[in-house]
Order: sequence, then structure tokens, then C-alpha cells
Amino acid sequence: METLRLEGVRKSYGIGTPVETEVLHGIDLTLQRGEFAALVGPSGSGKTTLLNLIGLLDRPGAGRLFIEGRETSGLDETALTRLRGRAIGFVFQYHYLLPAFTAIENVMMPILAARGRPDDAMRSTAEHLLDKVGLAPWRNSRATEISGGQQQRVAIARALAMNPLLVLADEPSGNLDTRTADGVFDLLREVNESSGTTFLIVTHDPRLARRCDRIIELVDGRIVSDRPNADVVRRG
Repeated sequence: METLRLEGVRKSYGIGTPVETEVLHGIDLTLQRGEFAALVGPSGSGKTTLLNLIGLLDRPGAGRLFIEGRETSGLDETALTRLRGRAIGFVFQYHYLLPAFTAIENVMMPILAARGRPDDAMRSTAEHLLDKVGLAPWRNSRATEISGGQQQRVAIARALAMNPLLVLADEPSGNLDTRTADGVFDLLREVNESSGTTFLIVTHDPRLARRCDRIIELVDGRIVSDRPNADVVRRG
């Protein structure tokens, strides 16, 4: 089952000005349900721009983008926001937790945004997710009272709150030490294998990329390599 498809996607900045620059040059990409893929490439290659388009945070200048077979170019902002909230989870290099709120309250935020008011089912979902990421004992701790690795685990639980089809992770372990980074990565893989959620992970770390099933390389706004990783390295 297809989760994501891009056909000839282009993106330019400074359109109509002397400094107009095309950042993405006709990207074709498909991700199937349950894939665990790495997006790699040097700084300035267009990875963040591509991730923003896939995450429906920005619109392509040309080409077509499909989420679960649904073409998105004709959707207005309200429909895009609704689709993004339902189908896509985000994990960033910095966790972006709300410091005044507890772990469970942070995880509940996406559900609250979708449903408008808290209820017992919402809290139960958040409790289950925190248990899944190993943070049940800290569910009532404020974000400022837990470690960096724990904060990133809360962010992962939050990304899963709406049971998304696709999780986009932008350097999710970039601010963590090697041991903690490995733990976070193990958690992403565990979620992928247990739930069939599709993951696209941006990383500069070749060690982590080698643990993905597929490696997509972007250089100067073009996909120059897209290959299955036959030598995928799994821990444990």
C-alpha cells in the first residue's frame, strides 16, 4: 500500500526576482506502507525543503504530491491542515515540548487540537504511548524535569498520538550523545516494526543511515541514489 508519492516535484524561492533559485529539480519518490527509509545528503542539498513539502508545511511550485493516494495540490489550507494532523507525525532535532506542561499533556496536544477538548480516551491514548516509549513513571513530570533523551521520547510519543501513516524525523538524534541517540533510533525502529508506520528519517550520520532499510541520497536538489540497504545493521 502506497503512503507517499511525489511526481516531478519542484520548488523555487525568490520567484520573479533576479535571485530566483530552484532548490528542488523534479523529485520523483514513492514510499510504501511500513518502509523505514533514510534521507541523506550534504548541507544545502534540499533535504529540509523536501521534508517541508512532504509534511504539507509548504507547497511545491510544480509537480504532484500524493498522501495515501490523495493528490494534495487542490486542497485549501484548512484541508491541508486536517490531512497533515491526521496522516503525518513530526519528530525534530529539537523536541519543541511545551516546558510548562507535563509529558502526558505534551503528548495529548495533537489530539486536543483535533478534538477540541480533553477526555478520558485522549488521556488513555497518551498514557499508552508514554508507556510504549518507556516513560510511564515520568508522565506527570514537566518537560524541564526530564533528560534530553527522555524529552525526545516524549516528542516521539507526541508524533504518534494521531496514529499517523507517515512519520517524518529531521535529525531526531542530532542533539543527543551516541548511546542516547541509539536508544531513540531503536525506538523509531520498534514503532515501525510493531505498527507498520512509514518512516522517513533525515540524518547526517552514516552510522544511523546504515540501520535503515532504504537510503535515499539528495544532492543539489536531485535524488542521485535510491537503493535498498541489503546490509542493514540492526542492534541487538
